[in-house]
Amino acid sequence: MTNPAGGSTESQTREDNGLIDRRVNGGHRDDPTSILLVDDDIPLCASLAALLRLAGYRVVEAHTGADALSLIDGRTFDVAIIDVALPDTDGITLLKDLVSRDGDIGALMLSGRASLSDAADAMRHGADAFMLKPLDPEELVAHVERVARAKRLERGLRASEAMYRELFENHGEGVFYSDTRGNFISMNQAGADILGYGDPDELTGGVGRDWMSFTGDEYEALRITAYGMGEAVSDIMRFRRRDGNLGWIEMTLRARRDHRGEALGLVGTFKDVSHRVRSQEMHEAVYGLWADLGEVDSLEEVGEIALGFLSTNLGVDRGRLSVVEGEMIKPVGAHHPYDSRHEFGHSLTLKAVKTGRAYLYPDPGQGSRRGLDPSGDHAQLAVPIKMEGGVVGVIHLSKAERAPFTDEDIKLVETVSDQVAMALDRLIRSKIGLSKGLSLEDFL
Repeated sequence: MTNPAGGSTESQTREDNGLIDRRVNGGHRDDPTSILLVDDDIPLCASLAALLRLAGYRVVEAHTGADALSLIDGRTFDVAIIDVALPDTDGITLLKDLVSRDGDIGALMLSGRASLSDAADAMRHGADAFMLKPLDPEELVAHVERVARAKRLERGLRASEAMYRELFENHGEGVFYSDTRGNFISMNQAGADILGYGDPDELTGGVGRDWMSFTGDEYEALRITAYGMGEAVSDIMRFRRRDGNLGWIEMTLRARRDHRGEALGLVGTFKDVSHRVRSQEMHEAVYGLWADLGEVDSLEEVGEIALGFLSTNLGVDRGRLSVVEGEMIKPVGAHHPYDSRHEFGHSLTLKAVKTGRAYLYPDPGQGSRRGLDPSGDHAQLAVPIKMEGGVVGVIHLSKAERAPFTDEDIKLVETVSDQVAMALDRLIRSKIGLSKGLSLEDFL
């Protein structure tokens, strides 16, 4: 068989180019590059295929454009080596077809004539190299290796970008990049949602920093620290959402630098920890309430302290603490006076006394019901106060909007109710003594 580089036999070609195999590829590939070799000169095609296989590549041969297209429909190739002149089509047309079907494929064009127009046409339609026959074996392998490496890098870069984009967009926390002035360059959707924006683009280009206002200088101090440290730094700080509401976020910042170590900006992640901070604050506040109720000397003080606490922490507009005195429900403390035109919330309070259960109006599960004397657009909540002998009182609260109290709100009021019950028990025992069977009615 004729060697494309001269008159040696195929066996000589294998022997000579074993040096190429060992020098260029070490004789072994863990993930060999796949090559589609298209040439209608069958002896030459077989010789080139043998050479490339010795260099460690996987090679599939085709002798017509139709054969090549049928092969690429069934599998993926890293590189196509195509002769310009084919019996059923020209190589440039086949090149365009292959590239249109697989934009990642590398391509080398072969020609038996030195034509500048052929070379220019091939490069314009996606060829990575144009080589003239007869071919130098080492030059061919070097071209294939260069093209294959470039295509692997391109595919790897695209895969990395896709993975990064998926991580960036689908990360459960806010993720952003900022420049050295603190302006956001990019922000993911989770971050925009936390800050109250519908579109991350609304936060870039300097706009986001104006809307995302942090109380105090915590953010600026964290930025300065991040630039001065070689590692990520974190802090919990207040922030303002787009609608003006304040919350708490936990933010982590790390400096971005170029290869010279010059600062490019920051990469940051953040998550809304308002609920966690709120829970911690509430725990501390309830502990403070317990301490305050331990100092009371009268029922009126119990009502004043309990309702003041709930007003501060739940934003209620009106509140009343009532105790059961025989058949009567007697108010002993109020936050803001009730409208004198009606006995506000009496039916809701009465139900809580009779059943020993909390009642909500409007009830999201049952809708508005008659007989609970709602007032205007107020949401109401009545929670019983229980002692050993049964229900001894009720905490009744009202908010100006009709949005019902949340489950979290109800749990807080129930906690306060338990605290009030213990305060009443201590108050009774301190006033009357430690006799068994005491009740609130005895105290009244």
